Amino acid sequence: MSKHVLLDNVIHKDLRILPGYRAGEGLDINVTRAFPAEFSQLQMEYTIVFIKVEEAGHFEPMVLLGLGEHENLFLTEQGWDARYVPFSIERQPFLIGFQETTEDGIPRRLPVVSVDMEHPKVSTSEGEPVFLPHGGESPFLERINEVLNNIHMGHEANKAFSRLLVGLDLIESVALKITLIDGSEHNLEGLFTINEDKLRELNGSALESLHRPGFLHSIYMMMASMPNLGKLIDRKNRALAAAASDA
Repeated sequence: MSKHVLLDNVIHKDLRILPGYRAGEGLDINVTRAFPAEFSQLQMEYTIVFIKVEEAGHFEPMVLLGLGEHENLFLTEQGWDARYVPFSIERQPFLIGFQETTEDGIPRRLPVVSVDMEHPKVSTSEGEPVFLPHGGESPFLERINEVLNNIHMGHEANKAFSRLLVGLDLIESVALKITLIDGSEHNLEGLFTINEDKLRELNGSALESLHRPGFLHSIYMMMASMPNLGKLIDRKNRALAAAASDA
């Protein structure tokens, strides 16, 4: 069970975070959110797709981590098997909370750093210190603040990205049927990607509307990431082969 609390340099002066990534830390997921600020890094190793989030009413960029439910092929016994770790994974056990305040008589919700005190990475005896001995932020926390800020801005960027792509009719559904070396089949449904044919047909004004906020670059990064699906399938086949040899 989670226990989210506002991070405080007095209350949490001894807080430490265990480094690395391992089983039992809630990473048994086959997709995780992605944000435009990291697309250039993500496209080198992951497949970036859209998933429609019904309750939010828009499409969210995601990276594929596995082919089956609760399957993360990037999480191994040695840790995270990729050079780049997505923001949504790196930020754990921290998250963005909101604090109600009033400025000039106007109520506002300010983003603040919260931490899940029940997360298995949380410790007071080992790991990366969150605060310096005299209460200042450690380099580790400075990096977490940077990640959380990118996520906070990224949520709004993703909404704008989705609205613009939908308005230009550039999102299309894709269904993938994959046969693995053991003969098993995986049907990946509920995924969406960029319709390249319609992208090529856009006029200059439409292309400018994508380029101005940086979304044309994001589109190209998503398209460039698609060959990584083959690499993900290779990961799954290697895992199957290793399991068969150990049996």
